[in-house]
Amino acid sequence: MQQPWLLARPEVDLDRVRRHATEHFGLGGEYRELGSQQDRNYLVSAESGAGALLKIHHPVVTGEIVSLQAAVAERYRDAGLATPALLRTSDGDISVPITLPDGREAQMCAFALVDGSTLADLEAVDGAAAEHLGGFVGRAVDALRNLDHPSADREIQWELTLAPRVVAELLHELPGDRRDACLAAARRAAAHLEALDDLPRQIIHGDLTADNIMRDSSGVSWIIDLGDVAQSWRIAELAVLVADIMGRTGDLTIACRAVRGFSQQVAEAGFALTDDELDALWPLVVLRGAVLAVSGWSQLRIDPANDYARERIEHEWQVFSRTAGLAHDDVVAQLRLAAGRAHRRGLEYAPILTEQRSARVIDLGIRSADLDRGRWTSPSIETDLAREALAAAPVAVMRFGESRLTRVSTDVSAPAPTKARCVDLWSRPGVSVHAPFSGVLTRVGEIIELTDGGVTLRFDGLEADAAGIDVPDQGRPVSSGAVIGRIAERVPGLGRLRMLRRAMGAAPDPAFGAAGDEYAVAGAADPSPILGVPACPDPILRLREERRRRDRAMGGAAERYYAEPPQIERGWGAILIDTEGRAYLDMVNNVTAIGHAHPRLADAVGRQLHLLNTNSRFLYEAYADFTERLLAHAPDPTLDTVIPVNSGSEAVDLAIRLAQAATGRRDVIAALEGYHGWTMAADSVSTSAYDNPSALDSRPDWVHLVDAPNAYRGPHRGAGAGAAYARQVADRAAQLAEAGHGPAAFICEPVLGNAGGVIPPEGYLAGAYAAVREHGGLAIADEVQVGYGRLGAAFWGSEMQGVVPDIIAVAKAAGNAYPIGAVITRRDIVDALRRDGMFFSSAAGAPASAVAGATVIDVIVDEGLQENALLVGAVFAERIEELAARHPLIGAVHGSGLYRGIELVRDRESLEPAVEETAWICERLLDFGVIVQPASERQNVLKVKPPMTFGLRDVDVFVAAFEAVLTELGKRERRSLGEGFEEAL
Repeated sequence: MQQPWLLARPEVDLDRVRRHATEHFGLGGEYRELGSQQDRNYLVSAESGAGALLKIHHPVVTGEIVSLQAAVAERYRDAGLATPALLRTSDGDISVPITLPDGREAQMCAFALVDGSTLADLEAVDGAAAEHLGGFVGRAVDALRNLDHPSADREIQWELTLAPRVVAELLHELPGDRRDACLAAARRAAAHLEALDDLPRQIIHGDLTADNIMRDSSGVSWIIDLGDVAQSWRIAELAVLVADIMGRTGDLTIACRAVRGFSQQVAEAGFALTDDELDALWPLVVLRGAVLAVSGWSQLRIDPANDYARERIEHEWQVFSRTAGLAHDDVVAQLRLAAGRAHRRGLEYAPILTEQRSARVIDLGIRSADLDRGRWTSPSIETDLAREALAAAPVAVMRFGESRLTRVSTDVSAPAPTKARCVDLWSRPGVSVHAPFSGVLTRVGEIIELTDGGVTLRFDGLEADAAGIDVPDQGRPVSSGAVIGRIAERVPGLGRLRMLRRAMGAAPDPAFGAAGDEYAVAGAADPSPILGVPACPDPILRLREERRRRDRAMGGAAERYYAEPPQIERGWGAILIDTEGRAYLDMVNNVTAIGHAHPRLADAVGRQLHLLNTNSRFLYEAYADFTERLLAHAPDPTLDTVIPVNSGSEAVDLAIRLAQAATGRRDVIAALEGYHGWTMAADSVSTSAYDNPSALDSRPDWVHLVDAPNAYRGPHRGAGAGAAYARQVADRAAQLAEAGHGPAAFICEPVLGNAGGVIPPEGYLAGAYAAVREHGGLAIADEVQVGYGRLGAAFWGSEMQGVVPDIIAVAKAAGNAYPIGAVITRRDIVDALRRDGMFFSSAAGAPASAVAGATVIDVIVDEGLQENALLVGAVFAERIEELAARHPLIGAVHGSGLYRGIELVRDRESLEPAVEETAWICERLLDFGVIVQPASERQNVLKVKPPMTFGLRDVDVFVAAFEAVLTELGKRERRSLGEGFEEAL
């Protein structure tokens, strides 16, 4: 009788398959075969654009088994887990029989395509990915609990209860030099399983690995390939995943992260792994590796043309070889700890410190409220917080896995190790320290280690001699609960015991790793389960989940920085800090004019929120305070009225409406390549083809365009360019007047923000304003980006041009990212709006917004931020010009003060935009701790608009990083000559 696992892919008549698929599933188009071990899979690219995956099962797969797979898929979907839909035939069936050339009958199914890639193709498996996978597999197991199906008791080679038999029957297929090792390991694993009681059974997927989980473009994970679904041991589902991770990484600590994720997920679902399951897990991992090894060679013998099986041979042997040689008891101890259990059955850890159960956890994370107001920058902050915590509790705990804000370096060019690979226990000096478990105590320099099997706990700050304990280098046995020393004094009146766990077989690691460093692959393991204290969730795991959540929440149209952005959760001055404890120099946040997390602003707004927050229709003093401060900086006394708005888009929108109401006209003249906002009117005058590729074809008929006044690369350059560009405005205004509908307004940024800080040529705004006013129109200055002193030489961009607009739109800096902006104009213009109705504001007109607006102006004045912008901006431009002398990629430095643009060109004569180089530079600078982004229609200008607290030291950091990246880029370009530079990038 043929063994049930000698299943070569069935031979098929492809013409018959096509006819069958068209007749029953309505599928037509091109067929491309995909890899498979024992079935035939085809990607059908339908002419209609909606393709499908067509599967011809091996003849042993009956219609009843297909119905089992359908039942599993339905359970997954009910549990919120995505899996491809089975397409139905014209008769409503999920499969149809097809006769094979050898006369046998096979089941044909069709599945809806998933637009995505398998996790194996998307990313390497690190600790965070493994933990996420473990949690995902835990959800899949929970989804199938209590599912029954008459066809679930299948005898297939991948069902791990049959693994010893499969290995024994197929062992001869292995090359001779591998047989003995495989058989011996499989027998040892089987013997361990035989010693266990009945393991919980249920239907499982049976092959949930990185190859069978896909992620689509929105970040949703999909379970695919239900061909191995069967009744089995529940723990086998996790064993398959752990085996796959070991085969890909060879790192037991990463595999333990999968166990941690799985255990946490099933605990949330209301059940836990049994002790027997935890003891069975590693033997099943070894058996999975052995089955893969023998099955791969067997498949090649019965199906020599199967390239899919051939390609996987070596990976499958690695699954076995990387697991078989590890000591069973030591590995099980690691797996138990990963699952949150004691490393031995029946063991209860003794408290290391007598009063440990009353310990207080100190939050040192990036968002910790205890570290607000810049307190985290104090060199003594950890001891200060420990002292405060010990005033309320006998023991204080600082957690493993936490990216400590207290250790973040404000020098972004020299990031400090922030990720804790340790647990710190703080208490009074001299407190007795107890062994949490029985083991061998050994001295390693100043460190004392306690070891039991594969578990090693390291004590830093333990004075054994003070308790009269002799700890020799060769070790001495101690019992659980025995006193092994006393806590050494760290600072006067404070003792700190630093606890580390060394991963099995790994060398000791430092207590802290660099931001972004995966502690799971660095030899450090979590001691928290032994200490009975909570660990910190892995920030990398949370970062990846936040990326997926953002993608799902905001959709594809939402603009964001970077393909894989860091998760920024704190700022201070001109730096930003991500959840992994990496600081970045912020070169782009013109919104945050007075710097991130300014305490004065936070206190003022917080105080007002304790008092009142309503809208502009109520009488309160804060709004008048704000407007008086703002009008004190107005470019002319005739601008005497302020209307609050929520954003720059609303400011521009209202400015246009005011102009139209005041003039009784609707036509507006706008410059090309401008971006003014997303509201209807603001978008109507936004002509940036980068922000809206169809901008020039979709302008309403009341918008009339003139060239962007860019004397660097526009149609008019050199002397007289300002007058030439202004004549275009004059001509357009005259044309409108001659047609009987003169312009209501002309709108332009006094400094071209979208172009990257390009200053219009001299005389442009004066000429343009005069021309539009000659025909009864008003001049609107969009100062949303450049106002509020950022330009250094003036508070408003229009002042630098020597002109006074009729209407100024401002936002961004006005509230330091709090939702307030303003439209500044004359009272007669505002009064004209009354013909259309009354105005009020819910958010910008609220007291808290007004307080924010007033405070921002006060800080700019009191801290001399406009003067800082002038000084630092001049030095910045000078330093970049020096770089330009050595790096011809720099074509020009635009702008003024701290609103700058560095335009990058491939040729200084032709001005060919260096688009790909600019994108690469922005991504590469992130590695140097600098956040900068491209601007302009051509995306070849580095926009430099940092918080106005940006200082001379920050200039040094940016210039050093920029030069290093330019030098690296030059080397790459030389290497790629003749290969196509874009491809090389």
